[in-house]
Amino acid sequence: MDSFINGSIAYCSSVFTVFALYPYRDFVKQFDLDSFRKLNYVNFAKYRYRGMLENPSQPLLLAAPQGFLYFGYVLGGGNVLGALLGGVLHGNAKMCVATVARRMSGGDARYRGIENKGYSSIANCVMKSGKHFGFFSFFAGGAAASLISMLWHGSTLVMLQRSYSGEGFFSNTFSAFSAHAFMTFLTTPVRNVFRSSLSSVERSGGVKSAQAYILGEGAIFREAVSVGKNAFFSGEIRFFLNGVLQTTFKTSVPFAVTYGIFKWAGGSIGYPGNRGPSHLHPRRSMLRTHY
Repeated sequence: MDSFINGSIAYCSSVFTVFALYPYRDFVKQFDLDSFRKLNYVNFAKYRYRGMLENPSQPLLLAAPQGFLYFGYVLGGGNVLGALLGGVLHGNAKMCVATVARRMSGGDARYRGIENKGYSSIANCVMKSGKHFGFFSFFAGGAAASLISMLWHGSTLVMLQRSYSGEGFFSNTFSAFSAHAFMTFLTTPVRNVFRSSLSSVERSGGVKSAQAYILGEGAIFREAVSVGKNAFFSGEIRFFLNGVLQTTFKTSVPFAVTYGIFKWAGGSIGYPGNRGPSHLHPRRSMLRTHY
């Protein structure tokens, strides 16, 4: 029950963060000095919100991985085991959300045929495309994404659990940003070697069996190892830290805001030294932060 309650609080917090920072994230993704000088920020935000409001299921879908992260972390009892379980759920949820969003928008040419016509809802997309391409196709790349999530987001929660922050929204948000930004820097080499192999995980024939899924995941890891070796032996050391600043602002800020709201709403990821979810005491109050 603790894991479900905290996962639900984290999910609702993430929905709010996605909505509140939606223009901000798009701005960071596209940022350059020329656009910074010329951009009309009011119109930029207005168009982004208009697009999101025309598709209200979008923030609900995008917030799901954070909910699974906290749910898994608490279910695993926090600390290392919680980070592992939370990372697995977060990584697979992230790939599933990306796959559903891509298929709903027809973003991949192989889904522009008869298979992707008539998607009336997310559930319809899951059932229809799942039947055609296989259930495992929603989680293609999930093993690599899970590894990244364990090292990145899961480790951040471990750091936050093992340290005490202040009893306020801004203090908790700053603590979360500091911890997550630090892990963003440390995990950048891992994320960069997997970037190319995870950018296109869709397979034209689908993924219709566990064996096909395992073979595909193995190919992703082999490609990542090859990319890392080539970058290292060719002297492209900058490759391993490429994009760290942009990712810090794009991902660490929303993560920190979500955590701050989560704590303010009475959520808890546990105390230092917790061994299980029975030590958690969420939702004693919606106005105080508990540790």
